[in-house]
Amino acid sequence: MKERLKDPFLWAGVGGLSYQILNARGIIVPPDLWDLGLDLLSYLCIGVGVVSGYQGAKKNPPA
Repeated sequence: MKERLKDPFLWAGVGGLSYQILNARGIIVPPDLWDLGLDLLSYLCIGVGVVSGYQGAKKNPPA
C-alpha cells in the first residue's frame, strides 16, 4: 500500500479528480492557487519520504 501512495500518477489523478469535483459543485479555484496547493502537497510528500529514510549520523569509534 505504501508503494502505491508514492506513485506520482496517483497524486496527479487525485488532484485532477478533486479539481473536477470542485468545479462541478460551483467552486472555482484559480489555477495559480491550485498549482500552489499541489506543489505544497508534493513537497510535503517528498519531505516525509526524506525524513522517514533518514537513519541518523553513524558514530565510528576512534581507532
